[in-house]
Amino acid sequence: MSSPHIHTTSQNLKNWILQLPEVVEAPHRFGGTQFQVNGLEFMHVHGDTFLDIRLSKEDQATMLKQGAVIPHRFAPQAGWVSFQIENAEDIERAKNVIQMAYANARSRVVRKDRLSKLS
Repeated sequence: MSSPHIHTTSQNLKNWILQLPEVVEAPHRFGGTQFQVNGLEFMHVHGDTFLDIRLSKEDQATMLKQGAVIPHRFAPQAGWVSFQIENAEDIERAKNVIQMAYANARSRVVRKDRLSKLS
C-alpha cells in the first residue's frame, strides 16, 4: 500500500476501534497510541501498520497456531501478540483479533468490578 493509503486505512481502523463501547485512546508509554476499555489497555499501535494486541492466553495460542499474528517481542507471557498491516485485506483480519482483545478486556473489567464489590 502507498503511504497516503496506509495512513487513511490506519485512520479508518482507529475510528472503528473508537466506536467500540467505552473505548478511549491515550498516549502509550513507549510511544504510539493505546486503546483502553474502562482504563484497561487492550492494544496499542506503533505508526500506521504495527499493532500490539493483548489476548487471553487461549486466544493467543489459537491465533499464533493459525499464523494470524506473530509473538510479541517483549511480553508474550502476558498474552500480547503483534500484527503487521501490509495490505487492505489485513484490516478485516486485524479487526477480528482486536475484537477478541476487546472482549477479553471487557470480561476482565467485569470480573474486577465483581471482586471489588465483594470486598
